[in-house]
Amino acid sequence: MPSLKRLTGMLEFGLTEFPDTPPHALARNITSVRPVRPGDRPRACGDLSTTLAIADLDHWAPTDPGFEELVSRTAEAGVAALVVVSTAGRVPAGLADALRHLRVPLLTLPATTSWADLADAVTRECVIDLRHGAEWRDWLLGQARPAPDVRRSGRIVRWLATETGGRVVLIGRDGAVVAMAPQRSAGKLAPVADKIQEIAAGRIESAALESDGAEVRLVAVGSTRPRAVLAVVREPPFDRHLLTQVTNRTADLLSLHLAVEDAGAAIQNQQAAERALRVAILELLMTGEVLKARRTAAPVYPGLLDAAAARVYILEAPPSERDRLYDECRRAVDRLSLVVQCPIYEEHLVVVAPQPCTVTDTDDEMDTALRRLVALRPDRYLGASGLRLIAETDQSHRHALRALARARIDRTRTAYYSSQGRLPELLNRLYPGWATAVLHPLLRQDQADRDMLLQALTLTLQSSVRAAAELTGVHRNTVANRVRAAATILGVDLEALRDRAVVAAALEALFLDEHVDEGMHAGPADLQDYLAHPEAQAWGQDFLQVLTEELVDTLKAWVLADGDTARMAGALGIHAQTVRKRLRIASRFLQRDLLGQSADAYDVVLAIAGEFNIPLPLSR
Repeated sequence: MPSLKRLTGMLEFGLTEFPDTPPHALARNITSVRPVRPGDRPRACGDLSTTLAIADLDHWAPTDPGFEELVSRTAEAGVAALVVVSTAGRVPAGLADALRHLRVPLLTLPATTSWADLADAVTRECVIDLRHGAEWRDWLLGQARPAPDVRRSGRIVRWLATETGGRVVLIGRDGAVVAMAPQRSAGKLAPVADKIQEIAAGRIESAALESDGAEVRLVAVGSTRPRAVLAVVREPPFDRHLLTQVTNRTADLLSLHLAVEDAGAAIQNQQAAERALRVAILELLMTGEVLKARRTAAPVYPGLLDAAAARVYILEAPPSERDRLYDECRRAVDRLSLVVQCPIYEEHLVVVAPQPCTVTDTDDEMDTALRRLVALRPDRYLGASGLRLIAETDQSHRHALRALARARIDRTRTAYYSSQGRLPELLNRLYPGWATAVLHPLLRQDQADRDMLLQALTLTLQSSVRAAAELTGVHRNTVANRVRAAATILGVDLEALRDRAVVAAALEALFLDEHVDEGMHAGPADLQDYLAHPEAQAWGQDFLQVLTEELVDTLKAWVLADGDTARMAGALGIHAQTVRKRLRIASRFLQRDLLGQSADAYDVVLAIAGEFNIPLPLSR
């Protein structure tokens, strides 16, 4: 609705306020214009508090009784203001004094202006205001609708600053500025800091005051104490009614958005805490602390880890897609398993699926659900371990990693670990206790030291020092020191590919040997003699038979060069790119990852060493 101040700004009408009219009186809103003539019969016209009365002084007798009647009728009607039209251009002092006493604003209008034209202008301005009000209400309503981007507080604050032509600041419940427009507007609020604190504390709902020549409007946002506060600062006077409406509606909308944003932040914090809890449970399982893992998981996942055995699955996807895969996986199998975002590799999800020991095959429901997730996108892969005791989760994780390496080159993009045909199992059968003999210096250490060294050495050989540190929750330097200590005790160089292959095979055989505590085997004096057994020779030939002679020679050079492709290229007299191409071809035939850090490469090293009688370390 147009105010008296706004109407006096329309120069085409010549409407002016009488001298000494209080500024606040000009803030009254006008919705209609009505002439006041002598002899008109009073009639009920409803509320006239927003009506502008117009009186032509030439029609009224210039005597006190005539002006007294005009004043009394104006006061009784309760109009917003009185406009007088006079050809002489003067207002009698008695009339002005009487209206001033009654606090009725007085304005003047030239005789050349028709009151009907002024009434049309008021109607037109009211329509404009109504249309504008509908527009800002529609805009606010649009901001209340759900959208992916829930953080709209800043956008709403900027809109309110444009709408009011002032400075707008939203102060959060913690007293910090959430949003402001334009920038550096918060400095204008220093003089009213006490009022802001009162509103935030809930002692008052709103406040309107002046500070440094500017008008300040403060409104509480929300009902939760301490409350957020919306502040609007404007230097020129403005329509109080419109400002109150816009500010209050905006505050209501902001309270909804702040509640949504707070809820979103709380959900994110809860999800982050839950992810951290899952990682902690996985780390406890990886270190063999099953009882602690069960106690940690019991309040959130009751009964999930009570089974004696478990199968470990590893899902791989691009890092940018892992969060999406994590949500899909939890919806599919969360009630059956522990789904963890791997703390080592940002493209891996680790799924620990507890199962009864009587289960020998993969769980149909789990297997079907995970295969379905892999089938949805061509850049997803699945590796699964065999069923092992839940206390051996670290071993299951290593087996799942080996299966994942094969899944990357498998047509179905899925693979399951199989111990059949692997050298450690064969040597355990041919030479019971051979791994104990190989690792004897390390096994002689105190039990506490021995367990830490074995764990660090095993995890590092399967992945890396960083990965072992992340999985066990130990600092990388600590893991590196333990690995160096274990290597020193065994007398091996873990920078050498053959040393790593023998130690990794012995560690795997040690975990598979049911008679590990029955004493040390006193077999061949050198590990090379183990591979000279006819069955071991047959295993190696069967393993390598899928390769061409050229690829076998390439792998021989690869073993002798400790996996260094540049040295291989020099030994073979070919380009390094050609070497890598041949290794990739051999990887597909052998279903082993020879260019990565997969532990499956150790089988290849031992097969080549047995085929070409290449010396092996760890003579005993």
